[in-house]
Order: sequence, then C-alpha cells, then structure tokens
Amino acid sequence: MKLSAKGKYGLNAMYYLALKKDDELLTLKDLSKKTSVTQPYLEKILGILRKKGLVKTARGVMGGYALSKHPKDITIGQILRALESDLVFVDCAKTGKCANANCPNKNIFKVIYDKLNDVLDNITLQQMIENQGVNYE
Repeated sequence: MKLSAKGKYGLNAMYYLALKKDDELLTLKDLSKKTSVTQPYLEKILGILRKKGLVKTARGVMGGYALSKHPKDITIGQILRALESDLVFVDCAKTGKCANANCPNKNIFKVIYDKLNDVLDNITLQQMIENQGVNYE
C-alpha cells in the first residue's frame, strides 16, 4: 500500500492543528507554510477532514482551522481513512474473499489488513505529538 500525497499532507496538517491550544485557530496561509502544501490543495484536504468531523472552521478576519476534537480522541486511522477512502492494498484484503477460491493469499492479506488498521486505530494524534520519532509499542 502506498499512501497518497493527500493522506500524507492531511496527516501533516492535522499534526500542526493538534499543536495549537483548544481555542486557537490556524489560518490556511500559516498551515500552508508549515506543511509546504499549496493553499488550494490544502483547502481541499481540510474540506474533506471537515466533512468527516475531524476539523472545524471559522470564517472571517479571525478565522481559520482547528481540530474538532481533542488530539487524544482522533486516531491516525480516522485521518487516513477520511482521506484515502479505505486502506485496502488488494481488493480481497478487507473481506478475505477472493474470486479465486484456491487463492493462497487471501487469508494472509486479510490478516495484514486487520493488523494495519488495528495499529492505525491505536495511535492518536496526541501520541504522535508526544512520541515524535519514538517507537509506539
């Protein structure tokens, strides 16, 4: 599985939003500078995250973006699934069912898919901030 630019940039943006205090907003311009992502593309990513309930926005002169929940309540899995649709690397991985009844790979692909999602759903943005560069075990 290869993470798209949208997933990578979205995770970066969420990291920087998580560093802000609860009542602080980060402007699109500032977030663009921090992530090195163009404002139009970042706005598209943040729109997706807003629709999924992970980001909130405020309009106007004092407007900007913030997390909709505390960083401890947002998992890396939620972010990546919001932006990547699903984290399936082969079609049969999610269900464990294959068009080829004799496929020797379907069971191992299902195990890999489940383990990957379990890991991503057990790492929060808060842990990402606290353990930057540290093993998450």
